This record gives sequence, structure tokens and C-alpha cells, in this order.
Amino acid sequence: MDIISAAKRSIGYMKRNGLGAGVLEISESLSGSNPRGSDYHEPSDYELSVMRRLSEALSIHPLISVIVPAYNTDERFFREMAESVLAQTYEKLELVIADASEDKGRLESIAGSFEDPRVKYIPLPENKGISANTNEALERAAGDYIALLDHDDVLTPDALLRIVENIISYSKRTGRQPDVLYSDEDKIPASGHQYTERNSKPDFDPNLLLNNNYICHLTVMKASLMKRLRFREEYDGAQDYDLLLRAVRSGAGFSHVPQILYHWRISPSSTSSNTAGKLYAYDAGLRALEDHAAALGWNADVYNLRNVGYYEFRYNGEVFDSRRNIGAVGGRVVSGAHRGRLIGGKMDRDGKLLFEGLPVGYTGYFHRAMCQQSAEALDIRCIKLSSVFWDDFYDITGIRYSEHRTPGMLSLRPHETSRPPQDGEKIFDAGSFPENTDIVKMSLELSARIRKAGYGLLYYPCWQVRSHE
Repeated sequence: MDIISAAKRSIGYMKRNGLGAGVLEISESLSGSNPRGSDYHEPSDYELSVMRRLSEALSIHPLISVIVPAYNTDERFFREMAESVLAQTYEKLELVIADASEDKGRLESIAGSFEDPRVKYIPLPENKGISANTNEALERAAGDYIALLDHDDVLTPDALLRIVENIISYSKRTGRQPDVLYSDEDKIPASGHQYTERNSKPDFDPNLLLNNNYICHLTVMKASLMKRLRFREEYDGAQDYDLLLRAVRSGAGFSHVPQILYHWRISPSSTSSNTAGKLYAYDAGLRALEDHAAALGWNADVYNLRNVGYYEFRYNGEVFDSRRNIGAVGGRVVSGAHRGRLIGGKMDRDGKLLFEGLPVGYTGYFHRAMCQQSAEALDIRCIKLSSVFWDDFYDITGIRYSEHRTPGMLSLRPHETSRPPQDGEKIFDAGSFPENTDIVKMSLELSARIRKAGYGLLYYPCWQVRSHE
């Protein structure tokens, strides 16, 4: 990303959070720690022919309905969207368009020009909003799976092929078909095909989904599930987020396709570029999360983070009272230098530190370093344990967890610079360890015991301590 693009991206951020925060956002956008490019390339004719042969050889051929709610769509974008669907190398599909445009003749003419029986064009008598319009398309969809596509975005030629391949591989691994599938994505400008901002998504993490709808594009769901859940009008703007949260509560199986299958159009009317004009959508996302917490019986409040579309759960009292399947919650350890850098926190099972070296104040790739999320291992220098594991802590460290807790962490929440931590936020005092303690070894051993006992580990980056080194 060049400095002009970074500056444009940061204007809204600066207005919301102040000059200093805006400058920091620009700095992070331009840094090597937050790459914004895309490595997608359009397939050659030979590659397309190979994809078609692969499609023919698949062991199953489910019908996939691609549903598109349209409203006053730019004709060029609409045509490119439809062409990207009808040119799929996996051909067992239908394109269902629910058009609520004021002048329906424009899009109807384009849809009819394809002369393809797979196109279903539905003129809607009035615009009832994104959820109601999408539900109209959903009712007419005949597919086994439903794929969601915005009216000005574009699918890659192999999008549905890769989805069906994943359905097959997931079924072989688990003995059941996935209920929800999603892919990586990038962005495409209104002016052409210079792909930017690859979003390489993690595999499904229900805790990360509580911070941001990182699944978003491309989303494919079993038709039976989507038709049962439907879209709820009271969450217009975040209706897909609300749908996914309810799918989680229903016990749906999620599967990630780690390939770019979706190009998100950058246009003035899209949230990909116009975040300030879509604040209602982020408010709807917050309300969907509040509904999710209430449905699960969690005693928690939801807050907006500085970056729009990102949220934080703050649990009232002990987090373990609401999240009984969580065994430990861990935060970040930063160096003692001015501002500092991340030197401890979320680790993988081998002890590799994720987000290592990230400067304090930076939010990381697609802001994920500041998101609550599941972890394989947590740093014991900034950890809160369920009482179930206090004895394990003593067995591993030789220090009694219950006697060495402190409220001395920093708050990084957007609506406050500092405050006295609540009693439920007391964590282990990192200063209790003697010198030369093997922090990583003990962290991995404790985390492994927690996982083995069937409990989860939650990374909670708003908790932070400075290293005593």
C-alpha cells in the first residue's frame, strides 16, 4: 500500500480516535509487518481446462445456488459479477438474482442477455432491505448449498470447484459434510483488475468470530441450514454476521478453503472503502454479538474497538463463570522499553510466539493481534487460571497461583486510557518468577495439561504486563 492509499484509509480512523492514533495507523499500514498486496493471478486457458476436467471427475456434484440481492447496481459491475458466476469451471450451479432496483429494466436486460437457463431473475416489487431481499432469493434457490455474493463483487473461475473439493475432503476427514464453508479473499478496484489486500484467514475459530466477521467472503452454507435460520431484518448491515453466529449456536461444522475465491469490489458504496458511511452495519454487528452472548447465557458486555467492525467481549466477574469450557485466559507481555514490543503472549504448541516483535499500539495483520481468540498455549507471565488448574500451576512452577495475583496490567480498550482493573481481571504476577526461569517450557506444559483436560485457552490481548527483565 502506498502512502496516499494509507492516508485515505486512515482519515476515518483519525476522526474517530484522534491524530496520534491516525498517524499510528498510517505507520502500521506502511510497515512490513502489515502487508497489503495480493498474490492472486488469473488462470491461463490451460489452467482453466484442467479445472474443468477436475470438476467433471468429482465424486459428487451438488447443485450450488449463488444468491445475489441487487439494488441500483452499476451495470458494468453487475455484468462482471454475473459473468464470473456463469464462467465457473464447476457448472452445476444457478444464479438467483433478487432485484429491488428502482429501474429494474437495466439489470433484467443484462440477466436476460446471457440466455442461460441457470439464471433466475426475480424482480421485487419494493426494496425491503438487504435481509428481506436476500430471503426472497433464498426462497427461490433450489441448490444443496447456498453461496452468498454481493451484487458488485466477483468470484474466481475455480471458486465453486474448490468449494466442492473441500466438501469432499471434509467429509472424508469427519464423516459428515460441512455446514458452512468460507475462503480467503482480496479486493478489486472499480477501475480494473489490480488485486490488492489479500486476506489470508485462519481456520475456524469461534472465539475470533466474536471479535470480527472474518469469515464474510466467500460464504457457502447448506441450504437446509440457511433456509431454517434465514436473515433477520433487525440486523441489516450485519445480517451475514448474525447468520453465522446463529449457525455456531446450532452446532454447525465450519470448513476453511485457504485460497482466494472472492474479489471484494472497492467502490464508494461498499464497506470495503466507505467504512464511515456504513457505521449502522457495525452497530448491527455489535447488537448481533449482544444477542449471541444473551442466548448463551454469558454475563458479558460488548464494546467497539478502535477499528470499525472489530469488537471486544468484557466479562463481568470471573470469565470462567460465563465460559465454563475455558481453562485459562492469557494476555501479552511487552518489553520494558518506551512503547515496547511484544515478547510474550499467544504461542503455538512448539512455543513459537505469534505476533512476536509487534510494537505496542500496532494491531497486526487485519487487526488480529488485538482480537480475543483461541490459543494452543499461553504465556504464564500474564495468565488467569480457572481454579481447576491452580494445583497444576504449583506443580509446574513451584509457586502458588492463588497467592501471587495482581491487578497491575494495562488496559488497551478504545474508550479508556487507564482505569483500576476489576477484581475478576486479576492475573498472575510475572515478577514472582526467579531469574533464569524457562518461561516457554512451563507455559507449554501448563497449556498442554489444560488442553488434555478438555478445556480451551483464550488469548485476551487487552491484558498486558511489562517484562521484569
